[in-house]
Amino acid sequence: MAGTLQVETFHPVTTPAPDWSEAANWSGSAVPGAGIIADIIGTKAAIDPGITIEADVSLTSSDLIGNGGAIVLGAEASVSIAGTASFYAYDSVVNQGALALGAGSALDVVVDLGAISGLTGAPPPSFANTGTVSVASGGMLDIGGTEFENQAVVALAGGTLDVSGGAIGGSGTISLANNALAAFGDEVAAQSFIFGAEGGTVSLADPLLGIGVTVSGFGGGDVLLLLDLADARIVQNAGRVTILNRFGTAEGSFADPSGTRLTVIADGPGSAIVAASTSAVATTPDPPCFVRGTAILTPTGYRAVESLRPGDTVITAAGSVQPIVWVGSCTLDLATHPKPDSVQPVEIAPGAFGPGVPRRALRVSPDHALSFDGVLIPAKLLVNGATIRRERDCMAVTYHHIELTRHDIVLAEGAACESYLDTGNRAGFEPAVSWPVRRKRWDCDACAPLCTTGPILRTVRTRLHARATELGFSLRHDYAVTLWIDDAPIQRRAGPAGEARFVVPARHGGRVTIRSARFIPAEFDPTSEDRRHLGIAITRLHIGRRRFVPEALADSGFLPRASGDSALWTDGAGVIRLPPEARHLAIGLAALPLMWTRPGAERSAVP
Repeated sequence: MAGTLQVETFHPVTTPAPDWSEAANWSGSAVPGAGIIADIIGTKAAIDPGITIEADVSLTSSDLIGNGGAIVLGAEASVSIAGTASFYAYDSVVNQGALALGAGSALDVVVDLGAISGLTGAPPPSFANTGTVSVASGGMLDIGGTEFENQAVVALAGGTLDVSGGAIGGSGTISLANNALAAFGDEVAAQSFIFGAEGGTVSLADPLLGIGVTVSGFGGGDVLLLLDLADARIVQNAGRVTILNRFGTAEGSFADPSGTRLTVIADGPGSAIVAASTSAVATTPDPPCFVRGTAILTPTGYRAVESLRPGDTVITAAGSVQPIVWVGSCTLDLATHPKPDSVQPVEIAPGAFGPGVPRRALRVSPDHALSFDGVLIPAKLLVNGATIRRERDCMAVTYHHIELTRHDIVLAEGAACESYLDTGNRAGFEPAVSWPVRRKRWDCDACAPLCTTGPILRTVRTRLHARATELGFSLRHDYAVTLWIDDAPIQRRAGPAGEARFVVPARHGGRVTIRSARFIPAEFDPTSEDRRHLGIAITRLHIGRRRFVPEALADSGFLPRASGDSALWTDGAGVIRLPPEARHLAIGLAALPLMWTRPGAERSAVP
């Protein structure tokens, strides 16, 4: 067909090396060049010395091997990675084109020269990039034991770059977005780090940063992790940031043209964490609040909570106009918080409480109370996993709160929520020192009783559960059960008889992990108060003809049996010990994880 690129599929027949340059190894008996798609699936291709690849390579769970030399991707080449792949060369890997790692893929780059040649003065093994490298969400580019010379562009769009065994040099750029991670085990000599939307983390095992390193776009939620550097502090002067150790000696520095105010938000015996200082970091206890951007109803319409100031007025749920007497804010780094579950935002979907309520997604802290049936209920007790969910992928958050002349109910995105009640946690906000702490009590100062258990809570939760099903959410079981043996997965779907069967490799280390999804029963049954994280419930284990109770083989990742448990629950990753002679394993299942199916989502087939 006119305009369709020619595809050559690699089917190696040559031995001992599956040679890229041998025409017989390609489906059309032609070695791919520029403008040709080279499709390599589940195999290896050996690249002879002096060969430059200019084709468009699709590498799926496959390896490129430098056959006694380098792997060179030319300026016309584009290489897309799916599954787990590797580059293995004997002196260098060079990318002059476009190297793209797809979502969830992994690429290991290994270059070995000095250990083999032993040549005095030989250049170190290296991976040189003068083209573009992109890593999609969940992707991993692992450069081990090799110097990374980046002269061009590395774009991490939710993916990870791990340079674990060599320095990084060059004058290129590394951009981070969507909570990306760039981790370096050695010196970073000269790079420009650009943080974008939902940026990410730069992790440094060696805090030595060369004078050519610059950082831009560093803001709230972005993190500089300094491993093995205790009691660190930073000094900022004339657009330059200097990292000092506990003795005041400079460990490294970098240019920050934007002049972002930075702070060490966590420090301990093993590492220090630097983040943008947009506001004070809250201390425990964690106060209830609104996430930045939440709109509060005022006499002039809805306004973002962060734009409100003392003296402004808001409209209460009773329809009165009340003045604001105090505002506070706090920024939390959830990646280092000692109890992230206690501060992860709760997101309430539009219409979760009823038509148009809330009018937009409402995000509050777990302890923020909402008004129902004459009582106040913390958001964390309303979580149902469907219309009301915890944001478990949130890495940093800025919270805001407003205090009125008395505790009252305001309208946040149209939903009835409490204003601030000072019960002794004002110190978690900025500004805290500028306002006297007035400890108040829920039993005499609150505008409504606090409800954390009992029939009213169950009634409200049941109503919200029914609303979720009305909006199209439905429950189903997750039948996927995976056995991990020696870091390799063996996936099965539990059958209708409540059993999952696996064939065990002849050689195994004896320690295997049973992986599954996990769920919280209270998020699926509004009458339940069971908030354990449960995986699968195992009644028995069969190894060949031998039957075991699960406790007999359980190692870790299992929960103690609670009252009423007829089986042993995993936490989603239960580890068992198998005898060396084990060849077949059957797992008897009493229960599987529950999950919500979203409206319009394609349902998985259930056996």
